[in-house]
Amino acid sequence: MLLPASLAGAEPTGVHADLTMRLPRPDATAGAAFELAAGTLRSIGACLHAAQMAGALSQVMDMTLQYANDRLQFGRAIGKFQAIQHQISEMAEHVAASRLAAQIACEGTGNTPDPVRAAIGKLRASDAVTPVAAIAHAVHGAIGITEEFDLQLYTRRLHAWRVADGSERWWSRVLGELACAEPSRGAVELVRQWCETAA
Repeated sequence: MLLPASLAGAEPTGVHADLTMRLPRPDATAGAAFELAAGTLRSIGACLHAAQMAGALSQVMDMTLQYANDRLQFGRAIGKFQAIQHQISEMAEHVAASRLAAQIACEGTGNTPDPVRAAIGKLRASDAVTPVAAIAHAVHGAIGITEEFDLQLYTRRLHAWRVADGSERWWSRVLGELACAEPSRGAVELVRQWCETAA
């Protein structure tokens, strides 16, 4: 269904200086072009946001590495200090995990993503946003939050995407309910089965 753009309205997302476009729901009496199973749009959105977050997290890490190698303090790059190296290594773990999570979310054989894989991917990618953004801003110092520096563009979008189509808490509940529906199996066996059957 095509809707006129004039009906769309910009609304705040809850993240500083961030807006989203919303279209009003179409008339319920209008005929639908096709039917989708319940939750399909949310699963598609979760996959897309997991992929977007993986890319943005990777860019934030690249920017942080570059800054740590360029910024000099006490005659050497701050990236040479052990405390900074420890923070960046923690960031690298989250970025690698989010990339793998996005791949898990987007793998599948049909036209729509597998809901379990989408849940796993979105949950892990969303979970990486807060620590990665915090570490990036800590390494960059005060410059990272200024409008003149691009880091804030990525971290702001990451925080908006983290809650879009369900936050990590929402997807944790979905996976928890699926796990509780099969109490006879262990959590590790369930995750292994979910990843194998969805592939």
